[in-house]
Amino acid sequence: MSINRITAVVPTEFLPELEKCLRATGVPGMTINDVRGFGEHVNYFSRDLLVSNARVEIYIGSERCQEVIDAIKHFARESHTTAGILTVESIDPLVNLNIGEDVRGADL
Repeated sequence: MSINRITAVVPTEFLPELEKCLRATGVPGMTINDVRGFGEHVNYFSRDLLVSNARVEIYIGSERCQEVIDAIKHFARESHTTAGILTVESIDPLVNLNIGEDVRGADL
């Protein structure tokens, strides 16, 4: 079984509710980074035109990947967000540095 990394870039103000949604879905953990950039929705009121967002990364076994994707898409529709992207990548291998062993998809 393989492991996937789901990356979602969302407006920062949606983080608390997205976290609740992901916890309810049973996501075992996530990493959040503050990012800035521009795209479809440019901030014309800012000096540098960049918009602050959050990048959320989730590592999950391939058998649960679609469930998490669907939860994020449902959250985006329900919260009426007008910005954000989601990508999925296959990860091989994923190593737990604490114990020095490969992580199996079933463990996530």
